[in-house]
Amino acid sequence: MADFCPAPSARRLTLPLAGILALLLVARPVPALAAEPPADVTPPSAYEEDMNHDLVPDLEPLQPTYLPWGPNTSGPFFTGTAEVEPVGSFFIEPYVFDFLQPSLGTSILSMPERISIGVSKNWEFDVSIPIVINQGTYPTTPPGQSIQNLGVGDTLLWFKRQLTEDGDVFSFWSRPAMTLEAQFTLPTGHYLNLEPSQYTTDQTGDGSFNEGIYFILRKHFKPFMIYFQAGDILLNPTTVGPGYTMDNQMGMTTQPQKIINGNLLYYAGAFEHVLNDTWGAGYVLEFFGESQAGQSLLFGAANTPAWSFIWIDPGIEITWPYKGPINITWGAGMAFPLYQSNYPQTYTPMGTITVYYNGPFGYRGE
Repeated sequence: MADFCPAPSARRLTLPLAGILALLLVARPVPALAAEPPADVTPPSAYEEDMNHDLVPDLEPLQPTYLPWGPNTSGPFFTGTAEVEPVGSFFIEPYVFDFLQPSLGTSILSMPERISIGVSKNWEFDVSIPIVINQGTYPTTPPGQSIQNLGVGDTLLWFKRQLTEDGDVFSFWSRPAMTLEAQFTLPTGHYLNLEPSQYTTDQTGDGSFNEGIYFILRKHFKPFMIYFQAGDILLNPTTVGPGYTMDNQMGMTTQPQKIINGNLLYYAGAFEHVLNDTWGAGYVLEFFGESQAGQSLLFGAANTPAWSFIWIDPGIEITWPYKGPINITWGAGMAFPLYQSNYPQTYTPMGTITVYYNGPFGYRGE
């Protein structure tokens, strides 16, 4: 088949039409190009250009109450902070706790990875997933034998609802900031089918769904801050196998059984002295304690031992970098046993790095 070829009459019209189109294109004025803005000038955001807020919602109702003094610090290790994160702000906080128990020859290196997000005015959501490294030596293991296991611990989820703001950050006697917190524990750690040859070092959780309710308080009175937290935790029953270590780190099961833990009381408080506002530098004196009873609030008598302890843990802190939308605070401390009952003496070196992202409202207290 021959290739398609236009008729002779169509060929004669091709050149005149091409010439006319070329003249029209040449005669048409070319619009002037807008000058490009200088490289160091940032174009306005959609929010800045939207003067009537037709495109971007009005964020003013979500704006937190700014404190005239309240530097960004790492704060205490075990006591919560009453003020919640502003909407659009969040922080990521990796902790390191090394629970050393010389009498048992054990070390529990817990590295919780925490994320806190401001979700609405006066509301915050938090999640913490710990990475756990258990190490056992004599007398937990036979003489001369050391065993180590790595795993994920139990996951914590909690919601914070701030009830009041700090009335006056320069007066001790004014109203403090107060918050209620609901916390839930998910048994994501390993606690079943434990290997006898690992001498319990492969256990990274207790297998229980837990629910807790906490009251948290913080009061500024420049250059100091005080913190307080108290809570009640309900540990739901769980079925475990042999070799399961109970919450006091001392009792152990010899056969499969249903575990009923007693009611758990949590309490902590701290005194913080900020020596330098800009750097968030200072020191923290904190106490922390837990007490598990022999009775559960809902499930009757416990079949696990009752225990309690109180620790004291001094620490130091500093913030760097402290400018811009991202700030990082650094903290380090050491916990010592002040009192313990049916619980092994525990010494805990600790550290934390808190990476803050300041959203549209910045960090509370800025």
